[in-house]
Amino acid sequence: MPRILIIEDDPDLAELMAITLRTAGHEVRLAGDGSTGLQALRDAPPALLILDVMLPDIVGLSLCEQLHHGAESGPGAIPVLITSACDEAEIGPLADAAGADDFLPKPFSPYQLLLRVHTLLDQAARERLAG
Repeated sequence: MPRILIIEDDPDLAELMAITLRTAGHEVRLAGDGSTGLQALRDAPPALLILDVMLPDIVGLSLCEQLHHGAESGPGAIPVLITSACDEAEIGPLADAAGADDFLPKPFSPYQLLLRVHTLLDQAARERLAG
C-alpha cells in the first residue's frame, strides 16, 4: 500500500483527500504546513507527495524545487502532485519549472485526484523497474 504525504493547510480539504485516498487503499499522512511536511518527508519518505502551492510558512513550489533539484532528485525521486486554486495558466509553468510531476487545479473531484495519483504512482513504478 503506497504511502502518500499531503501537505495542505486547509484541514477540510486535506481530510477529504485523505479519506478519498485511504478508501482506495493508500496509507496517508497529513501536514498542515511546509515545516511539518518537510520533517515528515525526512522521517518516512512517501511514494508520492501532494503539495499545495500556498502554505502558511513556505511556497509549495520552493519545497518542490528543493526536492527535485537537490540531493533527493534522480531515480527513485518522490513524485510531486502540485495543487492550487490559482490560475492553471500561471501556476502550471511554475510547477513544471520547480520539478513537479503533475498539476491539479482546485477545485477537483475525488475521481480527478485518484486518477492523477494512480497515474503518478504507476509512472514511478515503471521508472524504478527500468532504472
